[in-house]
Amino acid sequence: MRRLLTCICALTLSSFLFWGCGSGKNNKDSNTKNTQNNDVQVKDDTLKGFMLAGVYFVQGYGGMDKFETKLKTLINQDNTGAPFLTLLDSAYHKTFVFPFGRSASQKVDSRNTLSDWFQISSQHDFFLFLNNLKDSGFQSHYELTKKVLDANGGKNAEVNKIDLKANQLPEGSDVLLQFVKDNYDDFSPAGIKAWNIGLYVYIVNLGYSAEYIDPVNAKALILEQLKLAEAQYKDWNTYFSDFMLGREFSGVAKSENEVYKAAIKGMLQGHYSMYTYMPL
Repeated sequence: MRRLLTCICALTLSSFLFWGCGSGKNNKDSNTKNTQNNDVQVKDDTLKGFMLAGVYFVQGYGGMDKFETKLKTLINQDNTGAPFLTLLDSAYHKTFVFPFGRSASQKVDSRNTLSDWFQISSQHDFFLFLNNLKDSGFQSHYELTKKVLDANGGKNAEVNKIDLKANQLPEGSDVLLQFVKDNYDDFSPAGIKAWNIGLYVYIVNLGYSAEYIDPVNAKALILEQLKLAEAQYKDWNTYFSDFMLGREFSGVAKSENEVYKAAIKGMLQGHYSMYTYMPL
């Protein structure tokens, strides 16, 4: 069964990719745990790197309920008798680590997604896009917007009185200025770096499926992003808060963001959430 995975990006509207996923009714485990009351932790940097883009994968399975059903199915099918967290780690590897395969049809889907929505039509374009995203990306635009806002009063600024041309802001930037003002206290000191990071990891996964990069180098790039995320963010909640602010800053429709917010809320809690056992 194939479901539509939607990723929306500021300068490129939206991207889509069909991805096979499980189905079934969600049953919450009665002994739900989280890191606030559970000292057990998992160490797995490879998986943690892919978790930076986890919301894209969860959405690909149709949302958190269906994704959790998929995890339960994989765990119940495992006959090794291993401890729960070992089984959970294995299930997450099967669903999060390179979730977009390299079959002929999947390769075509991924190449079409990269071409249609990110203007990536070759291996050269792929690496150029990643380099640009890493060097500046949406974060640089946010920083410029916030700098201008701060120079005019910060969260008390009167946006309609800010001269966009004099501040070297393109036409229409008043919308971005207003958004940063309205959410001024919600941004972490890292700004929207999480949006750059999450999108970067997602693109690497598409590039792997499109055969623009091999698995060894793809993992190396993702681990570089993990180091950056660990240096900037103290926990997953802060990371995904900035991630969502980045999506909204980029102009994604509110209805689309509400779906992502619901997925993030579900995936950061519960007995089957690796995010509760693997601190950022």
